[in-house]
Order: sequence, then structure tokens, then C-alpha cells
Amino acid sequence: MTALARLQAEFRAWMQQAPVAPPDRRTSVEVPGEAIAPDALRARVLDTRKADREILLGVYREAYALRLIEALQTDYPGLLALVGPDDFDTMARAYIAAHPSHHPSVRWFGRDVAAFLAATPPFSDTPAAAEMARFEWALGEAFDAADAEPLTFDDVVALPPDAWTTLRLSFVPSLRRLTLRHQVPQAWLQRDSCEPGDLDVPPAVDPDNPVGRPGVEWLIWRTAPDADTQFRSTEADEAWMLDAARGGMAFPDLCDGLSAFAPAGEETTEAWAAQRAAGLLRAWVDAGCIVAADAT
Repeated sequence: MTALARLQAEFRAWMQQAPVAPPDRRTSVEVPGEAIAPDALRARVLDTRKADREILLGVYREAYALRLIEALQTDYPGLLALVGPDDFDTMARAYIAAHPSHHPSVRWFGRDVAAFLAATPPFSDTPAAAEMARFEWALGEAFDAADAEPLTFDDVVALPPDAWTTLRLSFVPSLRRLTLRHQVPQAWLQRDSCEPGDLDVPPAVDPDNPVGRPGVEWLIWRTAPDADTQFRSTEADEAWMLDAARGGMAFPDLCDGLSAFAPAGEETTEAWAAQRAAGLLRAWVDAGCIVAADAT
């Protein structure tokens, strides 16, 4: 390891306050067996007349933390509106300690916030916070997803009749589906109209009814490079059909599966399911969610 590489590794270890192995210059991965102690940098820094080494190094560490907190605030404005700046700062610093940044781009630093909030007391005592983080990260993923040209309704109409017997659908890369137990999307729309910390996120389902709906299903997607990310709620049958279609199920089998969702009193569940499947397909096409319909 060169002297520069070791100095860089010592500086990173100090900033992250955890033993780390320096990156290999050829592979950019951490080299096992060469861990750098988190305080190794202290010996290289001298006290000055104005400040000792702890203050000097602390300035850099605090600036590093503030930059990461700023990145989290950018990714999670709804979470900031929900918990307020003080609690957000506490949460962010705990997250930084538990998940040191290892990715070259700060864009991906906050990818584990939702899981961290859901599993780590005392943050796990507020499940709406973890759900808000899940929703906001999905919005960001949809925005950053690869562009694709959606299928049009004319493309679907032009399919030959025999294609429908084996038809399989492919969806835009940005499409995400979430099940949320709180009214997170509705609250997120109000994030800028209240004081930070005052955002209310009520339950979307009865928390005392374990046999009821597990939550409300939501779709998130983006249709064009310059388009805003969109989202809407769905019914349980649409969520099932979407998951099955994304898993490769052919259209006739999708219709058969929808029969289980037919309303009570329907005399011909097959006809209801076929009509419902056609309606959902049209809705997905009109929304720009489908990129291909393959009959091979």
C-alpha cells in the first residue's frame, strides 16, 4: 500500500470511526487483513496554538456528518416533516453510525433507512416513519430508473387474436409496488404545508384488526425522462394481477386467477375476471406502465 493510500484509509477510518480495510488500487474493494484503526490518524495531526488535534479533526468529522445528513434530508423530506429536525438529526446520526457510507455516490447512502427505522428502537416505535422512508425511497428509485418507451393502446389493438393465448407483459423499469399500513402518500403530498414535525400520518387500516387487509397497495412509476414520478392506490385484485404478470404469468392464467376476486353474487366469475383483466390492462397501458406484450 502506498503512503497516500494508507493516509486516505486512515482519514476515512477516522471519519467513520470504525476499523476499515483500505481499498485496493486495482479493484477498489476492501483488502482483508489490513484494517486501519479508527484513531490512527490522530498521530499524524499536530496541535496548534489555536486548537488541539481533537478539535481540528472534529471539524472534518462534523462536516462529513452534516453532508450525509443533508443528503438524507434531500432523499426523505416527508420523514423530516413527520419527525421534525431534532429527531431527524438524532435518527440520521444513529443511521450514519450503523451504516457508514461505502458507495462512491452519496445518492445511495440512504438506501437502508427504512429497514433501519423498522428494526431499531426507539425509531421502531413509530412505524409510520419507516413506511414514509420506504415510500420516499421507492419514489427516488422510480425517478432514477432507466427510461423506456411505453406500449400504446394502438400497439395492443394490433396484436393478432391468437397472441392472447400466450401473451406475457413487460413493465417499465421504474414500476414499484408497496403495501402501506399508514396514509403515507396522502401525508407526503402535505409535507410542505406544515411545520417540520407536525405532519400527521394516520393509519390506513385498522391496527387492531389482524384479520383485515394487511395494508393498502400502491403503484409508483415514471413514464418518460422528463415526467414526474406518479403514484396511485390499487385494489387487492390489481395488486395480485400485477405481481403475477411481472412474474411471467400468461394473460389467460391472469384471467383465471382473478376469478378468486369476483364479487359475491357474480353468476359468471370467468366473464367478470376476463372483463376485469382487460380493464386493468387498459389502465396500465394508458398510464404508460407497460413496455412490451410478448406472445412467444
